[in-house]
Amino acid sequence: ELFDVADEMSRVKPGSPESLMLQGYLMSTLFYEPSTRTRLSFEAAMGRLGGGIVSTESAGEYSSAAKGETLEDTMRTVEGYADIIVLRHFTAGSAKRAAAAIGKPLINAGDGPGQHPTQALLDVYTIRKEI
Repeated sequence: ELFDVADEMSRVKPGSPESLMLQGYLMSTLFYEPSTRTRLSFEAAMGRLGGGIVSTESAGEYSSAAKGETLEDTMRTVEGYADIIVLRHFTAGSAKRAAAAIGKPLINAGDGPGQHPTQALLDVYTIRKEI
């Protein structure tokens, strides 16, 4: 079902009513480790669908985490600003901890060394389309 929705979304044309389906919604990208392509792909998709973006590129260095704030506390704060949160963190299990602390949807954009579920889904989707 997820890949069927992806197929439908690939047909959305710029300037069409569907291209504004996320107007009025805010997404926060909270990246504790560098990942330019992943962060920009989420932000570009949100922008192309009419949504807004609240972003921090180096959350571990330029957020209250640098002063000792826990991941859970940071997530509860960010939840107040955004409708959905995209999290990239260097510690395995952090996405599960973050999701448990909030009531809004969370997308795991990388969770510890080698864990990159959104990239894995994209890879499987691409293989499915090409075969």
